[in-house]
Amino acid sequence: MNFKALLKNEHLLSILHNVLMNETTKNQVSNASINGESYSYNRYSLLITMDIVIKYQIIINNETYNNYFLNKLDTITNNYTSHEDLIIKGNSLLIELVSNRLNLTTTKTEDKKQILKYIYDKYIVNGYCFHSFPSIFKEKIEEEGLTQDIDIKELNDLKKVDYIFSNHNYKNIISRNLKEKSRAIYITDSPAMAYYYAFRSPEYMAELTSLSKYYNYLKDYNKDAFYDKDYYKCKSNLASLCSHVNMTTKEETTVLKTFDRRWKALNLSESLPCIAFIKRSDLAKDSLSNIEDIINSVDIIDLNILVSKITDSKYPIIRRYSDINSLYLTVITMPSYREIKNKKFITKEEPKVVLNTKTREDYQEEKRFNYKYAFSYGNANVVALTGLLLITLGLTLSIIINVLGG
Repeated sequence: MNFKALLKNEHLLSILHNVLMNETTKNQVSNASINGESYSYNRYSLLITMDIVIKYQIIINNETYNNYFLNKLDTITNNYTSHEDLIIKGNSLLIELVSNRLNLTTTKTEDKKQILKYIYDKYIVNGYCFHSFPSIFKEKIEEEGLTQDIDIKELNDLKKVDYIFSNHNYKNIISRNLKEKSRAIYITDSPAMAYYYAFRSPEYMAELTSLSKYYNYLKDYNKDAFYDKDYYKCKSNLASLCSHVNMTTKEETTVLKTFDRRWKALNLSESLPCIAFIKRSDLAKDSLSNIEDIINSVDIIDLNILVSKITDSKYPIIRRYSDINSLYLTVITMPSYREIKNKKFITKEEPKVVLNTKTREDYQEEKRFNYKYAFSYGNANVVALTGLLLITLGLTLSIIINVLGG
């Protein structure tokens, strides 16, 4: 699967940038929140757009269609009226591309059946599920696969921070289960969810620096700090939160030193979002029991709805309690939030950020991990995770039914 040619395409980057920075909807907030985090309208649009891109890559997987796909996607993302409309138009584009590739119509019964069979074969039978992680582990995972290893030093660091915040009635600032004896590998069949968590990976650092619900108690903090992987802004946020809960100087110093240790170990200043594409067949998620009913409904139900019946998320959270061999996965580096926001691909030549050692006093004067595999989904609440799918792609079927009828 040659995904790199598409993901490194300047036209795609421009499309993603325009979606994220759309001035018309830039200040709108989505009606839903995830784990207490308010999510902007444009970020949801970005997830839907990348969901379309990933599905296109899996289903079409032919570079000769890339320019046509990007031109059509550009048009769609500049002319959608709602998230529902964006989802429907994305589905229509996939249907159009499959029909073109197979030289079929979208009106004849047998042609429509062939389109659905093709999508089912590519996306389900021979398709993928996904696991997100930060790029520092890319080489290791490509060589050794995904494992359940727990790093004791990292775990002790997290327990220490969690204990300090808990003493100030800020419970579970790190949502991960810190008492577990082994780590489940968290996997999803939703491209949108995988991309969402790739931005936030590792989850505990995202929560600690800007995305925990407790940051809502602060009047002023940088909400994009972790998405931007901005060391200084993340540390400033954390220092402000420490001050807000009235930590002692010793407690705050412990928290900030732990933050420095984790940031450096994960090389987050240069981190890029990665997704492991895992064959569905290796997870026993490569079939749909109702596929014949779906295919035989082409003259009764709108083709958009039937495509959603195939491609909608069925397994938003899969917990895997055994290792996954590197032979059974493909690791892809995705466009980062910084790259999309700045409309510029990051190169390896960029200088590293030098960590500072500022304490509370420093910040007040101005303004007053060697974890082997950082599993990005952590121990986040399953209901909260599924909430993302309700808004974006998990229940596109019900969205499309409501819009199109059927």
